[in-house]
Amino acid sequence: MKKIAIFLPDLRAGGAEKVALLLSNEFVQKGCAVDVILCTAHGEFLSELDTRINVVDLKSPRLRNAFFPLLRYLKAERPDVLLALMWPLTLLAVTAFKFAKLPGRVVVSDHTTFSQAPLLKKKSTRIFFKLSLPMVYSFANARLAVSEGVANDLATLGNIKRSSITVLHNPVSSDTMRFTKEQNEESWQGFSGKKIVAVGALKWEKDYPTLLKAFALLLKKENAYLSIVGQGTLLSELEAIAEQLGIRKQVNFAGFSTMPSAWMASADLLVLSSSCEGFGNVIVESLDVGTAVVSTDCKSGPREILCDGKYGKLVPVGDVDALAQAMVESLNEQHDMDALKLRAAKFSVDKIAKQYLEVFR
Repeated sequence: MKKIAIFLPDLRAGGAEKVALLLSNEFVQKGCAVDVILCTAHGEFLSELDTRINVVDLKSPRLRNAFFPLLRYLKAERPDVLLALMWPLTLLAVTAFKFAKLPGRVVVSDHTTFSQAPLLKKKSTRIFFKLSLPMVYSFANARLAVSEGVANDLATLGNIKRSSITVLHNPVSSDTMRFTKEQNEESWQGFSGKKIVAVGALKWEKDYPTLLKAFALLLKKENAYLSIVGQGTLLSELEAIAEQLGIRKQVNFAGFSTMPSAWMASADLLVLSSSCEGFGNVIVESLDVGTAVVSTDCKSGPREILCDGKYGKLVPVGDVDALAQAMVESLNEQHDMDALKLRAAKFSVDKIAKQYLEVFR
């Protein structure tokens, strides 16, 4: 494989962006030349790219303005593979690749359960999605989804054959770095009770209000502290909810972290309270450091990762009481750390990158 180009909007902190970062770095390690093509070259993960990766800035904040810059890049650089992440960027990539008349392969990868995505709540967008997907995706050399749930949802909503979609799970990189004792005490403010962490952007899909309400119930039975690692527009709203529940002093809104696995390694429990997920990277990251998991059983991702609850507890979406009870039970159970780590190893970046390279070939 001579050159792989990976196309996405930017490298802000997000699940698909983290996948692009890990795959790009791993492809370079495996001897490939890699270009990361961004509509705008900014984001927290930009500085974490391997220095051998060429970053291409299309300087197109608006998606509709990115087509011709992308087409010029493709004609000039002629990559062997163009991997596009996230609809509707995938539509742009396939169209530009075909216009460039390149002999290589264009691959699209979707990370969202579209039937539940805010993006498709608008009727006109939903209609455009249903019309564009079968027409444009038929020209892609491969169609990928990050979970069985995403693949099934994509096939149903997009009216394309399920057999034409390949499931490649998201990769997770084992982070050998850990908090020092001093960092641990500082991050948890010297707290000696049960430590619970949630990781993800502060947006509605993560359903942090349900987590905060469940945590308030848990505090009636346990001495615990909750750290929410992530940033987003809902910060002030979530702080207000914590204040109303009388738990503000037991909740730390920690902001964005480049090392979320370090938080997980120093916690007793990771909780995912999402109403919808494409995959659920943080679950695998938590298993990788041997930390127990409680997750909502949303439409795709968590159940697949946790093997129907074998490696962590699953609760109904939005069920405050069930989430609180599962958290209490998990905090008071013994967990087989080695088994959790072995499960996470199934999603290692080395293994997943090899699967991508097979698709590219």
